[in-house]
Amino acid sequence: MADDSGAVLSPPAVPRVVAAVNPGAQQRIRAILPPCELRFVETEAELLRALDQGRCDMLIVEAQFDESTAVASLERVRSRGETFPVICVRGVPSTLGLGQPALDALRLASNALGAHHFVDLLDHPDDEIGNARVRAVFQRLLPCRKTASL
Repeated sequence: MADDSGAVLSPPAVPRVVAAVNPGAQQRIRAILPPCELRFVETEAELLRALDQGRCDMLIVEAQFDESTAVASLERVRSRGETFPVICVRGVPSTLGLGQPALDALRLASNALGAHHFVDLLDHPDDEIGNARVRAVFQRLLPCRKTASL
């Protein structure tokens, strides 16, 4: 296959997504994401190891997973110079009973640290229509890889 300039294009690579989310949100994340290579991690240490092990096209990080928070994880990831898109999510209700002001603060902090979106999955029904709305956000940020070969 060639583009308009005649350069030969390789087939798009399957996007690689790392998701640092609570186990309770994993099924929903699978239902939302378009086809991709998906790796779930449950701790910040696992997250950093996953990033060291190869290409990452998108990171999904939950408001609070294991011992970490989205803000702490974002700080760590961005301090490494990573530039891939990041989506912060709230996938399960908080056990701490966080109210709207805390969610608003989390949204602002994650955006300040370079997250591309904050999606509260609890605001969208866990059905085909709700998942399609959220999927559209993810699809806009997943790269379509094209490389020219000479």
